[in-house]
Amino acid sequence: MKLVALSRAPADPDAAARTLAGASALALAEARMRLAREPPALLARLEPDRADALVASLRAAGLAALALADRAPTDRDRTVARAFSLDPAGLACTPRFGEPLQVAWGDVLAVLRGLRATRSDTEKTVVTKRFSVGTAVATGGLAMTRKESRTERSTAESTEQVILVYARDGRVAALAERELDFSCLGPGMQPSSTANMVELARRLRERAPAAFHDDRLLRLGRRPLPFVAGGESTSRTATTTATRADTGGALDLLAEAMRQALVAGLLP
Repeated sequence: MKLVALSRAPADPDAAARTLAGASALALAEARMRLAREPPALLARLEPDRADALVASLRAAGLAALALADRAPTDRDRTVARAFSLDPAGLACTPRFGEPLQVAWGDVLAVLRGLRATRSDTEKTVVTKRFSVGTAVATGGLAMTRKESRTERSTAESTEQVILVYARDGRVAALAERELDFSCLGPGMQPSSTANMVELARRLRERAPAAFHDDRLLRLGRRPLPFVAGGESTSRTATTTATRADTGGALDLLAEAMRQALVAGLLP
């Protein structure tokens, strides 16, 4: 299967909606809803031939559409940095394991700053015993309590900033908030990891001005995506149901859509 994505908002939303509806057999109202999402936005999930045909129709109408695989590269395919340095010649990243990565500033294609979130929702059934006059009377004192149950709900969410640095030759460095040693920032090192990620993004923008810099995945990377399964799991015991949702896959997919759009000349 392939996903059809739009990398840039259409100049004429009404005309774009009519084109999408005509090329995909969607109702016009549904086409408008899909185009209303902030790009990069997923429009459909189709068999490869149908996805390519839809992209061809949309591009013929001047829309910045592309088709991509429904499985995007993840941190397993990147150099996840533990330490880094912003040298005069370029970015140098050292991972916990594996080979280091070095990219000259002129070879940086894109710097995408995003956020991934993990949310856990728990429902727990708590059973308590309470003294009951009615139970005691009804059983002649053989039973003095009755059981009562209630459901307790709790939610926990954690987020992590990540900066993806794409080289023009296809290599990728992931600078993740929880992985990085920020001491390389020197006197500019901030008291919190979040502030250090902001400072790091600022320095990357300074040193690689010719690259494409984008922060929209700070908003979009933490949202679930349509047409994409996964990212959510549920576990159950006799008394507890726990649901865990992870938007890391959404961030990976949207970042890959932006990378492919850059290579294809559909961004900026």
